[in-house]
Amino acid sequence: MPVAVLKTLFDKRQRAMTRARFRAWWEGEAFDSEAAAAEIEAKLAEAEIANGDADDALFDPEEPELSPRLAALTAIWGEHRVRPGEASAEGLEPARIGIAPEGTLAVFGPGLAAPVEAIAGAHSGKIEVFEWREETLERLQWRIVKAGLEERVSAARIDLEAHVWPQNHYDGLFSVDDFAYCGYPPHLAQQIMKCLKPGACAVVETYTGLPCEPLPTAFASSFAEPQIRAHGDLLQFFTDAGLTLEADEDLTEEFHASAREGFKRLAEALEKADQLGVRAVQELAWEAEAWRVRLMLLSQRRLERRRFTLRKPAAAAPEPEPAEQAPAAPEAEER
Repeated sequence: MPVAVLKTLFDKRQRAMTRARFRAWWEGEAFDSEAAAAEIEAKLAEAEIANGDADDALFDPEEPELSPRLAALTAIWGEHRVRPGEASAEGLEPARIGIAPEGTLAVFGPGLAAPVEAIAGAHSGKIEVFEWREETLERLQWRIVKAGLEERVSAARIDLEAHVWPQNHYDGLFSVDDFAYCGYPPHLAQQIMKCLKPGACAVVETYTGLPCEPLPTAFASSFAEPQIRAHGDLLQFFTDAGLTLEADEDLTEEFHASAREGFKRLAEALEKADQLGVRAVQELAWEAEAWRVRLMLLSQRRLERRRFTLRKPAAAAPEPEPAEQAPAAPEAEER
């Protein structure tokens, strides 16, 4: 067999083994390299390599079924999205964080893969994604593999209330909406402080506001109960954790405009209601009502969208050791 063909087969096997290893890690299972190798060889034997079918047999993961809820959300906000956002803005986050190209970036709460793909397009280093929405995880993981990012991007599900991240591990961190749904934000703030390397930066984007009667309706279609807190309370959580506030930006107007633009797709989605199914249309109606109220609160400034740029203080420089003193000169004898 020609060397070029052997090299191609080896690369395919290596890529397939890497994906199998990641898949086992995602599922929290022990990785059996022998079983994985046997499965890969069986697929290679079935595929017609000369026609290029081996790639499809080994590397095309089966697309998870799109639930009615996710079908409704992606119809409104765009493919692989569960909330307003755009790739051009999300792609700026690595530069805002100031992470080096080879640094490891943590991304909290992207929902689906569109934000992750935008960030991965701007950052060439390793990205570790942590998602708390159980319903979105499988499709998020599938899309990472489908987009060919699995060798440097991983995704795992976490519990915002209890997950413990490794200490001094990340060169940068990006969190979206996690503080809007976290039951005990001091823990999350402390974990961000803990997992960042000294001197590293975190960007946290979230809602802030005071309790009001329409708030539950505004978040009725969310994946978890809303935990919206006052602006000053969030600042205090960050300060208590030891994080230094570098920027506190009001994104309310910008976010409101972005949400309105995305929401215009609802009319188009309703025209295709027969393609979505009855349950997806019901989800569309619930999402529409929730966002009608949420947009009203944003326009009235009873709900705000803010972006906090936080930094873990650099490790204190060791104090210089005191210089050795020269021995005192002997006193002159009295004459």
